[in-house]
Amino acid sequence: MNPEEERELFQAIRKSNKKAFEKLFHIYYGYLCSYASKIIQNDSAAEEIVQDFFVMLWEKREQINVETSVKNYLFRSVKNRTLNELKHNKIKNNYAQSALSEIQQNVDNESSFYEIDLAEKIEESIRLLPGKRREIFLLSREEGLRYREIAKQLNISVKTVETQMSLALKYLREKLKNFNTFFVLFSLFYKK
Repeated sequence: MNPEEERELFQAIRKSNKKAFEKLFHIYYGYLCSYASKIIQNDSAAEEIVQDFFVMLWEKREQINVETSVKNYLFRSVKNRTLNELKHNKIKNNYAQSALSEIQQNVDNESSFYEIDLAEKIEESIRLLPGKRREIFLLSREEGLRYREIAKQLNISVKTVETQMSLALKYLREKLKNFNTFFVLFSLFYKK
């Protein structure tokens, strides 16, 4: 189609000639979709952009005045819409990244609060152990002594150390049952 025929076709569209609009649509739709797809790298997004463009073209047909060739107008319009879509997607992606980062930070903060709660609850529970039991437990946990070493240091039997540690762990397990997952890790460090 030569530029003069395109201008006549466009003039008919401006006068609400649906057949002329359909003809223009059928001639350029595929080309415009391919062109937009090369820019945006997404076939369905490209088709949507071109379809939206043709809807706008029909709705504003009486107001549009094409100074250059109709073909140039169509491709330039689709290119601008495609670039706008890319910018819009970039803004959406940046916003999504920002929101995701904020959510992660909130999760990290909640996790920190949970860990602080756990540490406080552990300290409180250990503090509430009876005197000798607490001493045996702390020698095992904080100083890393083995049961035999604790027994020797406190001048008691290894069996007494085992019994006291078992009772301490049972008590702590009960006190820390809401933190069960962490307590399992905590009790892994317990030395015999």
